[in-house]
Amino acid sequence: MWKPKLSKVEQSYFIGVDVSKNKVDIAVIARTQEVVLEREVPNTDVSLKRFFGSLIKQFAWCSSDVLICCETTGIYSNPLKRVTLELGLKLWVEHAMKVKRASTDMRGKDDRTDARRIAEYALRYSDRKRLYVAESTAMKRLGTQGKIRNTLLKKRTSLENELREAKAMDIALYRELKAVYGPVISSLNRQLKKVEEVIRTLVKQDEDIRQNMKLLQSIPGVGEQVSLHLILRTNNFKSISSPKQLACYAGVAPFKNESGVKIKRARVSHMADKQLKKILHLAAMAAIRSKGELNEYYQRKTEEGKNKMSTINAVRNKIIHRVYAVVERQSPYQIKLEI
Repeated sequence: MWKPKLSKVEQSYFIGVDVSKNKVDIAVIARTQEVVLEREVPNTDVSLKRFFGSLIKQFAWCSSDVLICCETTGIYSNPLKRVTLELGLKLWVEHAMKVKRASTDMRGKDDRTDARRIAEYALRYSDRKRLYVAESTAMKRLGTQGKIRNTLLKKRTSLENELREAKAMDIALYRELKAVYGPVISSLNRQLKKVEEVIRTLVKQDEDIRQNMKLLQSIPGVGEQVSLHLILRTNNFKSISSPKQLACYAGVAPFKNESGVKIKRARVSHMADKQLKKILHLAAMAAIRSKGELNEYYQRKTEEGKNKMSTINAVRNKIIHRVYAVVERQSPYQIKLEI
């Protein structure tokens, strides 16, 4: 049976929280793996604050004694994030698939059991925890405007694709669709312009964001949208603090694929942020299509016989490392000139 290495564990209690829309199931376990408490609490700021406040008072805990862990659930975990920040408690928001794959016993499933599994995961892997860092007001607004922009773009693209197909195959259908979709597309274009203007205003108002955006755009292949996505995904490089972490998160970090004498080509993981990977791919394609080091690197590797997609993936990684280099140095990217 697995036993935790107590010498490496900072906290005395681990709280697993299984989050759903209307309620959260909470399991508290000690370092000895003893289940101390299990509760079901409404998923509201008031209820969660009352529960954790009474828990801290009952057990005379301080913030360093407790580690709270939950899975990524989008906006449903926002009340928990707000309450833990207000009470000064440590919160670890982990990818649901990691928790599932780490579980040694998957027999049966309900919210109460899931909360206990999350608590056990927090105890077992507490040395790998990545604590939740709150976004600034500017970052929250930028994130909201970014989501609005993506939604508008998807709707516009969907309508434009339908019109394109109709125009190619049925001109009568196209005219009928155009009469309805045309004004809608025009309205979406106007809304997109407004959203993009709000985003630019928010960037200008925040010195740190404005500076990092400017630095990132000095890198070949990285434009306004790529730099904005990178800043949003990393909480302005506070949540993901190293290029290796971002490469793994974006699904561009290659992992070995070996077993015994079988040695296969290294592959990237499918557990990734696909939207960020797409953005990095566009940046890589822009970089290798323009003159410069990355174009020369791509040409040299493909001429040597290296797989094109593997080479593009290497370019993505190079861009990520350059991104973190300019942010860390706080100076623009300098193109190497031949002497």
